[in-house]
Amino acid sequence: MIEQLMVKDYILFESALIDYNTGMSVITGETGAGKSLLIDAIGYLMGNRIQGNIIRKGKEKCILQMVLSKPSPAVCQQLEDNGFEVDDVLIIQRTINQQQKSTIRINQQITTNHFVRQIVSQIVDIHSQQDTFYLMDSSVQLDLLDQYAQTLNLRKKTKEAYHLYVQALQTYSDTKEKQLSADQLDLYTAQLNEIEELWMPQEEYDQLQNKIQEQSRAQKTIEDLSECIYLLDHENGLSDQLYTFYKKLQSIQTFADSESYVHDVYYQVMEISEQLKKEKDRILQDAENLDQLQDQQYRLKKAIRKYGGSLEAMTQRKQEIMDQIDLILHREDLLEKLKKDLDAKKEAYDTLALELSQKRQRVFKKLSTSLETHFKDLMLEHARFQVACNPKSAGATGIDDIEFQVSMNPGQPFTSLKQSASGGELSRLMLALKVVFHSKEDTQTLIFDEIDTGVSGKVAFKMGEKMYVLSKQYQVLCITHLASVAAWADTHYRVVKEVVGQESQTKVESLNAQQTIDELAMMTSGQISSRSQNAALELKERIQEILHG
Repeated sequence: MIEQLMVKDYILFESALIDYNTGMSVITGETGAGKSLLIDAIGYLMGNRIQGNIIRKGKEKCILQMVLSKPSPAVCQQLEDNGFEVDDVLIIQRTINQQQKSTIRINQQITTNHFVRQIVSQIVDIHSQQDTFYLMDSSVQLDLLDQYAQTLNLRKKTKEAYHLYVQALQTYSDTKEKQLSADQLDLYTAQLNEIEELWMPQEEYDQLQNKIQEQSRAQKTIEDLSECIYLLDHENGLSDQLYTFYKKLQSIQTFADSESYVHDVYYQVMEISEQLKKEKDRILQDAENLDQLQDQQYRLKKAIRKYGGSLEAMTQRKQEIMDQIDLILHREDLLEKLKKDLDAKKEAYDTLALELSQKRQRVFKKLSTSLETHFKDLMLEHARFQVACNPKSAGATGIDDIEFQVSMNPGQPFTSLKQSASGGELSRLMLALKVVFHSKEDTQTLIFDEIDTGVSGKVAFKMGEKMYVLSKQYQVLCITHLASVAAWADTHYRVVKEVVGQESQTKVESLNAQQTIDELAMMTSGQISSRSQNAALELKERIQEILHG
């Protein structure tokens, strides 16, 4: 439930802090004071899109905050799954700057409006006059019916089966219509041969790359060895010159001591020359043809580009080509196989769709009885309700075309909600729908924003009573202009707009017993007088008599 709502620098509000209670709370005030702004603020904290500039004039930013208590186990699990710390309370805060950019947080952790909407919509439900028209949508009515019949999971399975059936139908139709020729068979065969000739596993491809790198390095080593051997062994090279130097040195007596040293150097150089030749021969013997490896790599890369851009895509394309060849060679067998698969998926869908339809229809009478009971409570004594169900072609939501219909007077035929009811009747119908369908949900807080428009007197009193009954199961917040609705509240808040200096300023007051009587008196007659106060007291006493006998 909503424990607290805080707004700061929000349109008409400089600052307001409201501590909400359990039971039924009502918010009243003059037209234009800003009552619905509080409901809008809750909507923004539910992740709704912000309309226009909501920052108070002259301020840099607006801060909205809502404290929610006792989230359900399902909500707690969803929060944990998304990395949020779960506590006894959820603090939703949204900050909006002058550039109309907003930041939203759950328990101080930044998140998205979409995620907040998923979370808070499970806890709080806002019903306004606009939602009345929303409930007239046949798709919304189907959602409500499946929620009431507890068939949402079955509908999900039906939807999945439908998509599998549609895919199978598309595959079968495409295959049946596809025209394949001998020329195409030749093309596919040539492509398959090319892929099979060049394709290799990723591990082998990596080995090929490494080999090319190794052979490139080996090629450089061979070139360096060849250069060294040439410098030593070519005619008049280093070996010949060193030998000539040795012979000349023998004829010079003064260097007789160096003769043996030069002799040793000469034979060491000759030994190095032999070692160089042996190393070159060894590398040449082990080496693979670099040109062949590079050609293999070039042709494989070209094929990869041609068949998808990667070895994985090339593998997939190979399978597709094999399927096409198989289709040409065994077309009738493949069509038979696809037809059997299509029939199996159609049968699976039909079974689920039929079960879904039957389970929906089983609750029609119970739903009608429950709603008509609430209609009577709301002084719609002659109103009757039915779910019109007509067969439709297979679809993701099943085989039922659903529409909620009512008959408001004896002898009047059943027609759609919009066609049957006047404004005041429609408000009561929608309240009854809310009561019945929310009994199947985990919602903790129901908010009614002036849904009593178009009603008065006894009807308004009955609508207030119905909201009060709801408040025994949910936290109920209600904005109203009618004293006969407001009088049912456990807690009464008044929104007041004042002019301070050159500015308008709105504040929220929690009323005590006497202030509540005065406010009800003002709502009844437009002024506070002994007569209007007595009327307000009489209204409260009448409610107490109803509640306590």
